[in-house]
Amino acid sequence: MNLKNFFNVVLIIFFSFLLLYAFNYLKSAGVTIKAFVPGVCGNNLKEPGEECDGPDLGGQSCVSLGYSGGTLSCNSNCTFNASQCTISPPSGGGGGGGAYIPPYGTVILSGRAQPNSDVTLISDGQIRTIIKADTDGKFKFTLSNLTPGNYIFTLYAEDTEGRRTSLHSVPAVVTAGLTIEIGNIFLSPTIDIDKIQVKRGDILRIFGQTAPDSNVLIVVSSEEELYFQTQAEKDGSYLYALDTTILDYGQHFTKSRSILANQLVSSFSKALAFQVSTTSVVKKPTKCPLKGDLNNDCRVNLIDFSIAAYWYKRKLSPNFAKIEKEKLNGDGKVDLVDFSIMAYWWTG
Repeated sequence: MNLKNFFNVVLIIFFSFLLLYAFNYLKSAGVTIKAFVPGVCGNNLKEPGEECDGPDLGGQSCVSLGYSGGTLSCNSNCTFNASQCTISPPSGGGGGGGAYIPPYGTVILSGRAQPNSDVTLISDGQIRTIIKADTDGKFKFTLSNLTPGNYIFTLYAEDTEGRRTSLHSVPAVVTAGLTIEIGNIFLSPTIDIDKIQVKRGDILRIFGQTAPDSNVLIVVSSEEELYFQTQAEKDGSYLYALDTTILDYGQHFTKSRSILANQLVSSFSKALAFQVSTTSVVKKPTKCPLKGDLNNDCRVNLIDFSIAAYWYKRKLSPNFAKIEKEKLNGDGKVDLVDFSIMAYWWTG
C-alpha cells in the first residue's frame, strides 16, 4: 500500500470513529438521527443533497417549479437550470386568463439580537448574507427569488466585542408566489467569564450582550442548577458578579438566556466551564484555529464538517470559494485533502 492510500485509509477510519462518537452522543440525548451521504454529482442519478443529476430531474418540471411551461434541465453542479422555462404574462382582457403566479417564493426573517451586532444567515451549508442590527438590536432579512421547497435557515450574531450567540435554526416551506414572514426570532445572549478558575469565596464576573433592557437569567450548574438574574443596559451589555462562596469545589458551568418585555424568550447561550478551587486564574483571550473553522466560531467540529460535506465535489459558490481559499486547501474544490486539514485542526 502506497503512502497516499494509507493516508486515505487512516482518514476514513478517523471520521468513522468521529461520526460513531457523534451518533452515540446524540442518541443518548434522545435526538433522532438520519444519515446523510452527499450525492456524487455527475453519475446521472439524483441523490441526497442534489436537485437533479443529468437527465434525472427527480420528477420535477418547469410547471412544478411554478413556471407556465418550457424545458427544465440540469446544470453540471447538479442544480436546476430553468433558463428554458417560460412564464405566460397576465391575460390582458376579456376573462379566461388565470392570475399570474411568480415562479419563486419569498421569506422574511426578523427578530432581535445585540445592538449593532453582525447577524449572519446560513442555509444549504453556505452563508447567504450578513446584516447589521440597529441600535435596538432589531434585524430583518428579506430573501426573494427562492426556489419552492423546504429550507432550514440558521442564524447567529456577533456582538461588538466579537463574542457569538448560539445557533438558532428555523424551518420554512417556500411556495411559488407566496411570501412567508417569520418574526420574533430572539437570538441568545453572548456570554463570557473573567476567570477559568476562581478561588472559592472570590467573585466570578459573568457578562455579555443581549437586546437592550432585557432581563437576563444566569444559570450556574454542576450537580444541581442555581439561578440568578440581572438587567441588560441600554447598550445591551449585562454583568453579574457571582459570589462563589455558595459553590462547592470542582467544575461548574454557566450559561444565560434573555427575556424581553415578558414576551420574547431567547434560547440559551453556549455554556462556559470554570473551576472553583483554592486559587484564581484569569481567563486569557482564546486563539482561533488557523484552518478548518468554516463558520468562524473558533472551533472545528461537526458543524464545519457538515458544511464541507455539502460542497464535497460540487462547484463552489463565490462566497464559499473565499472561505475555502482562506480556511481549507485553497484549490477551489472540497476533497479529502480539505478533510485532512479539518482533522488536524479538530477541536470538537
